[in-house]
Amino acid sequence: MTDMVFGEVDWNAADSGTKSDFLRLEEGENTVRVMGNPVQFYIHWVVTPDGSRRKVNSPVDHPELVRRLEDSGFRRQPRWLIKVLDRSDDEFRILEVGPQIYNGVKALFNNSRWGKVTAYDLTIGKGPKGSQPLYSVTPNPKEPLSSDFKTRFVDFNDRVNVEKLISPSSASDVQEVMGWSESDTVSTATETATDDDFDFDFE
Repeated sequence: MTDMVFGEVDWNAADSGTKSDFLRLEEGENTVRVMGNPVQFYIHWVVTPDGSRRKVNSPVDHPELVRRLEDSGFRRQPRWLIKVLDRSDDEFRILEVGPQIYNGVKALFNNSRWGKVTAYDLTIGKGPKGSQPLYSVTPNPKEPLSSDFKTRFVDFNDRVNVEKLISPSSASDVQEVMGWSESDTVSTATETATDDDFDFDFE
């Protein structure tokens, strides 16, 4: 199995709360301000015995269970959580993205004309279902955030527990979802990353 990273990562280092804390991208334009580095984790989209499709965090503490999921056709996929300022109402939220949006943000981060993605708003375009590409990422002119946002973001950052959201699913939970019988598993300790401070672009 390849090395996997769980936790905050640099934009170049990755594989290519409550419901109201999450930003659901709507068809059309969604403008956000990225508030720090992405937090990486892995998921499997599985089909349960009743035929429904469900997302589970990859149970990486149990490699044999990951192998069983992948042998069943449910491959492991990278995902990233990003703390953002939702410009539709200026509330802080968590945005979960896949490779298409991640790579769009990463391209701006690596572009010398744009660089640090906390310095400007991004407009994430979402096309109609079935569009290729489904998502686009466009930078807006650079401008600092008002200092009024700083205290609110610190409060949001203290309240949301990203590490809990990205934690690998337990073997028993995955087996229950899949309707599989219990099997011997080897428990492995995993490290969780902590949120580090990063530079703000406040006035």
